[in-house]
Amino acid sequence: MKPSVSRIPRILAAALGAFTAGALIAPGAAPAGPDRPDPSGKDAPKPPPRPPERDMSKTGKDPAKAPPGLGPPSKAVTNEILDAIAEEMTRAMTQLEIPGALKPYHIAYKITEVDVNDCAASLGFTTSRRNRHFVNLEARVRVGSPQLDNGNFVVPGAEELNAVSTINMPLEATPRIARRSAWLVTDAAYKEGLIQLRAKLESRKTSGAKPDIPGWTTEKPVVSDEAVLVPPLESLDELEGRAKTLSAAFRDQPAIRESRVAVTSYLERRWYLTTEGTNIADTRRASGILIVASGQAEDGQLLHQYFLRYGHTAKDLPSEDELKGETKRLVGNIAALQKAPVMDHYSGPVLFEGEGAVGLIRSTLAPHLGGTPVPEGLNPQEAKTFGGALTDKVGLRVMSPNLSIGDDPTAKEGAGKALIGGYRIDDEGVAAQRVEVVKDGVLKTLLTSRTPSAKNQASNGHARRTAEGGAFHGSATNLFVTSKGGVARKALEQRLAGVAQGEGLKFGVVIRRFDDAAVTSAPEFARRELYALIKSTDQQLPPPTILAYKIYPSGKEELVRGVQLAEVPIRAWKDVLGTSKEITVYNFLASPESALQLRLTGGTDEGFVPSSGIESGIITPDLLFKELDLGGSAAGERPAPLLPKPGK
Repeated sequence: MKPSVSRIPRILAAALGAFTAGALIAPGAAPAGPDRPDPSGKDAPKPPPRPPERDMSKTGKDPAKAPPGLGPPSKAVTNEILDAIAEEMTRAMTQLEIPGALKPYHIAYKITEVDVNDCAASLGFTTSRRNRHFVNLEARVRVGSPQLDNGNFVVPGAEELNAVSTINMPLEATPRIARRSAWLVTDAAYKEGLIQLRAKLESRKTSGAKPDIPGWTTEKPVVSDEAVLVPPLESLDELEGRAKTLSAAFRDQPAIRESRVAVTSYLERRWYLTTEGTNIADTRRASGILIVASGQAEDGQLLHQYFLRYGHTAKDLPSEDELKGETKRLVGNIAALQKAPVMDHYSGPVLFEGEGAVGLIRSTLAPHLGGTPVPEGLNPQEAKTFGGALTDKVGLRVMSPNLSIGDDPTAKEGAGKALIGGYRIDDEGVAAQRVEVVKDGVLKTLLTSRTPSAKNQASNGHARRTAEGGAFHGSATNLFVTSKGGVARKALEQRLAGVAQGEGLKFGVVIRRFDDAAVTSAPEFARRELYALIKSTDQQLPPPTILAYKIYPSGKEELVRGVQLAEVPIRAWKDVLGTSKEITVYNFLASPESALQLRLTGGTDEGFVPSSGIESGIITPDLLFKELDLGGSAAGERPAPLLPKPGK
């Protein structure tokens, strides 16, 4: 989130001052504040028409009462608040102008209300408990024209200038406060947009680039007056009781160095208003539980294990007995890892089972499914984080012919389990759409936003990921990987061992879980350790694995630690030898921060369940790859405590 508009960066003030001489800025050119009359003497413009209120007398419903099992609509963002923001949007479109400079051609507002209950506990005692409830108003302004505007460009030395401005509003806001908030953020975003566009034009002039691809697509407005009601949040007392009970199971476990259990319940309401006529609301609701434990091997390597689950409500989460079983499993895994050998270099078949298959898709495939162009002005290293390995392969075979991939933000369930990645509209106000990405191994299309990468390209409702330069990028939501010819998991393990034996190897490797820096990081690094972490981290590699085994032809499994998968090229997906009948459904929040950033900052705030990021789900079978490289890593070594663990 950007800082409040009251703290405009120095670079913005300096740039505006420089542009004054170029007739892009004139004192008093912006419209007066919403509480003052228009100095031009013109009548205030009429607000755009809002969708008509539903006639509740025809439905037989009392508007003050929610249906059974659902919570009430927002009390913080009312129709009066939305009307006030819409009025200011219309005023800005007709009056916001700097003499000699371009006027806005598109303004969009996103009003977000977030309500979160969080609790964390360790060893049976509460460590953190809080509610967060706030309303945020975001303005995005585009100047120029759809053919060439300020969007998707990183201003050199001023990456924060992206024509996006935000401000928090009171939970008890009035229409007057809403108008003033909209006035402030629109003014700030417009001025940034002018600077961004000028820098973009200068950059293209210097480089000689003359792209003929439009900067912004025209989409049909989406209008609906229907509120999305969701079940009420679980109370803090409920969350605290669950966290304390489960965390007590880690007491008196000699293998455990640290442990915690966190539980969350949150909702996010969003309203979209645009000058194109989009006027719609959406609500996202989720509950989650996180169990984390760590230990230490004899050579000092830190060992992490976690269990993370999300659902629409607590009813979608595992039962208490299932969670207790997972807690015991984490303890057992850490105790076994303490004695496990570090993996040697290996090149051969690798099987990804369960959450291992999810982690592989999440880190090595999903980033390449977006079809939004990389922001102009990024250096090559930063550009790699946007994937792009598939942008020129539409119509070609990119995977095994047994694999197909679809992304469906309209789905609420997958394989009978709740999915949290769904939505009505994406972050650019475009209606959600199911997209067939890969069919029988052939790439059909990519996930797109309103920033096109080719002529005549339209958004398919997948603008979710924010990026430097202010544009939203197409990204996965509920990603379904399906296959033909799946076999039982045990049969796939036998095939793994057989393929390895055929290659002259003594064993194959199965990966069952990758690390997740958002949940296993801890802010306890010394400066020396932070420096070593930055120097040694290769951000192009998948996350380290935290649960991997050698599988021998006899069926014997041997746990190994320190397994680091090498970079997985897109072409490796052509050599998927087999899949399982078993399907894994996994929900997560895709963090906008890199794994390294999460490591340096200690992961989530106060050890809570992640509740910020892009709600996502992956539904996939196990995946057997013909040949991948991996090696052993002793990263994360720390001196063991000098004294033994304290007694009771």
